[in-house]
Amino acid sequence: MRPSTKIVVVIATLVGCTEGRLFHFKERSKGCDPKCTEKGELCVRGKCRQVWTDPAEVKGLPKSLPESCFASWPNQTSCAEWSVNETAGIRMLESNSVPPFDVEPYCPFGLGQGYCESPAFGGNSTDCDVFAGMTCPCDPDTLDACPSNTPDYGDVIVPSYQYFEFPLYPDPTSREAPIHMYNNSALKTGNTYQVIGAHLTGVQLKGPAEANGYNVDTCLIPLFCGGHVTPPVGEGPIYHFHKAADCLDNIAAQGAHGPLVGYAADGFQIFGFGDHYGEPVLDECNGHFGVDAFGNVTYHYHATAVHNRGGTMAFQPYYLGCLGPSLSRCNQTISDDYDSGADWCGPGCGADVCVQPSTPKEDLLAYLESFPSGQNWLDKYTINNYEIHTTLNHRHHHSGPHISKFFDQVAH
Repeated sequence: MRPSTKIVVVIATLVGCTEGRLFHFKERSKGCDPKCTEKGELCVRGKCRQVWTDPAEVKGLPKSLPESCFASWPNQTSCAEWSVNETAGIRMLESNSVPPFDVEPYCPFGLGQGYCESPAFGGNSTDCDVFAGMTCPCDPDTLDACPSNTPDYGDVIVPSYQYFEFPLYPDPTSREAPIHMYNNSALKTGNTYQVIGAHLTGVQLKGPAEANGYNVDTCLIPLFCGGHVTPPVGEGPIYHFHKAADCLDNIAAQGAHGPLVGYAADGFQIFGFGDHYGEPVLDECNGHFGVDAFGNVTYHYHATAVHNRGGTMAFQPYYLGCLGPSLSRCNQTISDDYDSGADWCGPGCGADVCVQPSTPKEDLLAYLESFPSGQNWLDKYTINNYEIHTTLNHRHHHSGPHISKFFDQVAH
């Protein structure tokens, strides 16, 4: 039976998923035929999708986190263990995807409602493929993925064992780039659907859409500190970030490069909002070449403090628009396999390769020269005018294989 309490917490009641204009609902669910029968599958907008991978079925996992990392709510602790394997060329993360702050019991559309669309704007909160007929809070007597201690005022998060592997020295000149941000295998276990990377706290980063494929802003999903919990499927409600975790770190420091906040699935670093000499000049993937927070010239991404209203306004990525560099080809990554063909590309900088103004040219070329394609890789593409400033405070010269040394020391 569900524990009861006199306290009632409703996170939000005015929430809805929309197509482009606010409060305009798309077609109703059509279901999956045949039904999704494979373990870890759910029916998402008419197609069976693999959304969860059982850690017990993955061989060779380190599983070094202590049992205390998997205590039930409300006695949970955020756990994240970063390490590197120089021989294998990978960066590893073990975590439980519990954030380092309290997450109150949560119902996205109010008590007794489901997880699909807001009834406040004409939607049916229980009418969608992926969460059909489910209501919040979940009932542990009827739903296996519902924690046994779920209170009567909202779903509670469960710790989930997650194991990530990232390339240690990602190559920005790779012939594979750009690719869709969901087209990756960085997360080996747990709720892998729509995962695009990991925050330094160990919490998974998901793309800009809810499970139904619609942008979280036009869905009006309430996101405390940029994240929320999944509905009770798979292992249960899992916390994740969609947008910048603005309650953590000083990600909006004025006049400085944003700090490291996480890693994208392709191994490139993700930093906070600001950049040297103003706002970051970003490509369609939301990344660029430039001097990072550690004084190294690298290709890296930036989180952005944006709100997408839909309609005719161009979409602005929260973390990523694709796995870059984009090379003016982000639109080629769009596929019906991901969020039913939604376009999550950013506006770009007007050139194939985007370089932050004030980036020392010789340092940029030295960085590229550390990869097999070398600096001649640039000759194939247009580049924005970045040679505006000739000097940087604390200027450094580092080649590609050294870009991760600072955090390697932190990780150990």
